[in-house]
Amino acid sequence: MIKFSLQCSNGHGFEAWFPGNDSFADQKARGFVTCPHCNDASVEKTIMAPNVQGGKGRGSKDDPAPNLPAGNASTAPMPAPPQPPVQPPVQTAKPPESWGPEHVAAARQFLHAVRATVQKTHEDVGDKFADEARAIHTGKKPDRGIHGKASKEQIDALLDDGIEVMPLPDPKLDG
Repeated sequence: MIKFSLQCSNGHGFEAWFPGNDSFADQKARGFVTCPHCNDASVEKTIMAPNVQGGKGRGSKDDPAPNLPAGNASTAPMPAPPQPPVQPPVQTAKPPESWGPEHVAAARQFLHAVRATVQKTHEDVGDKFADEARAIHTGKKPDRGIHGKASKEQIDALLDDGIEVMPLPDPKLDG
């Protein structure tokens, strides 16, 4: 997994994890990468410092470039990377101290709309969800949005294999 530093067109900075660069590019192209502050889908990667862990015999001054083939190491100092502009902290709305009936009703309506949208725009594969998700992930089936049913064990196995899935909310609108 790779953690990317991202920024939306409104200047909000945030981080997100992806299996790789190709996954980021695919999800961005499909509109799945959005700013958590304003839901803007115009998101770009920003400069980030690598998180490299030193190990025994690595990173010492006697071994300046242990992972490079002989002849590729440079003794010239690396130029400092350009620093991105400092963004002011993003102010987000505070959640209510307690949820009244109007908050619960609004949340139910929102979750109902999410479920209705997924059911309308994704293929229902029923009990074959785990098999279809795995086949899409491995490229044996075309990439598409699906929904269906799977056991906890099947979901755990998909997640263990790096296949992203999430539960579909089932709110009851009548309270």
